[in-house]
Amino acid sequence: MKSNRRYANPKLMLVAVLILCAALSLSGCRGSNTGSKQLSIAVVSGVEGDALKQAARDYEALAGVRINIAEFPYDNLFEKELIDLTAATGAYDLIMLDDPWFPRFATNQLLTDLSPLFQSHGQAGADGDFIRSSIALCKHPYETGATFALPYVGNSQLFFYRKDLFEKYNLKEPASWDDVLTAAKTIDERERTGSPSGGRVYGYVMRAARGNSAVTDFMPIFWSFGAEMFDADGKPAVNSKEGVDALKFMLELGKYTPSGYASFNASEVSAHLLQGTAAMSINWPAWISAFSDPEKSRVAGKMNFAVMPGEKAEGRAEIGNWLIAIPRASQNVQAAFDFLLWATAADQMKKSALAGNPPTRRSVFTDPELLAKFPAYPAQLRSLERSRPRPRTPQWNEIENVFGIFISRANSGELTAEEAMNQANAEIGKIVERNSR
Repeated sequence: MKSNRRYANPKLMLVAVLILCAALSLSGCRGSNTGSKQLSIAVVSGVEGDALKQAARDYEALAGVRINIAEFPYDNLFEKELIDLTAATGAYDLIMLDDPWFPRFATNQLLTDLSPLFQSHGQAGADGDFIRSSIALCKHPYETGATFALPYVGNSQLFFYRKDLFEKYNLKEPASWDDVLTAAKTIDERERTGSPSGGRVYGYVMRAARGNSAVTDFMPIFWSFGAEMFDADGKPAVNSKEGVDALKFMLELGKYTPSGYASFNASEVSAHLLQGTAAMSINWPAWISAFSDPEKSRVAGKMNFAVMPGEKAEGRAEIGNWLIAIPRASQNVQAAFDFLLWATAADQMKKSALAGNPPTRRSVFTDPELLAKFPAYPAQLRSLERSRPRPRTPQWNEIENVFGIFISRANSGELTAEEAMNQANAEIGKIVERNSR
């Protein structure tokens, strides 16, 4: 994720002008054909966006509504949407957004409150089939406020481990991070020449590249040690004893991870798992299908998927849902809401799930056809139900970037755990102070 930038940035202002011009052009196109119904949707590139694009095409045929699709890579989508919504151009009637972005959009009142729209359909709100942890992400304030989006893709982290090696060394599925460390030591010591390719099998693999990568792999450990990003007064608290202990543990686990892991992103982690050169990792559900494909995996059928281990506190995965919202400046709110309800209904979400997207509805997770196709669904559902969101602050993008830099520097040996957490806490404090003025 990119850090948030102020609009004094000349490059960002130029982008804003270009998008505004495009929006005005789009508005002109709409105005030239007032007899037709049209919607415009901003989607993310990849499987998540592909499913929504297909839903849009199906809806066009069903409802006779023309849907214009604007597709952007993940790294660009946040700024594109933020610029448009802030300028209130109305270029998009619906947007896909990663759930950590939601507090920024909701706090700045850039999204449409869906409550009156639900009422116009005779509904009090989103139906109870949505997983509670997923629908909570769509409310502002978190969990308790009005609903400003609906959850579309129900990602939450899972713990991946090699069941064949666990059976070989009589190891139980890890219930704690201490269990993980013990298993990592055992496998690392005994499988130095035991991988399918004839090389070493590392006990663990993680990503610790600066920014989002390091934070994503660290947060489940951080939480399980009882650490919190902020204290009860909203002040940064990452350098608490619990926070420092969590980072010390990550560094200890790093001894059984391939060299250079401090620069690893998701692709390097998944490559080690698929090649059979690492035995355990935190990962996202999108990679599960690859482990059943012998053309992609040297360990096909040998990987298990479990909920996150605990330690001092219950194990909690990081949630990573994709949401769909209606910008406040949309000129087609009712039509957009009709599509939103249709696209997130159980039958449409099942189609998205068959395409590879984890659902956000319980009925889809428990669908017999999907359970037969995706045997990890029970673990995914348990993980999603127990998952935690990243801190619900509008400054999260900036905070995550800074926090990830110091976690990575500790893993690369530049800083001790204490130094990294103290410096991270100070920098996070500056971000909070700067944005409270």
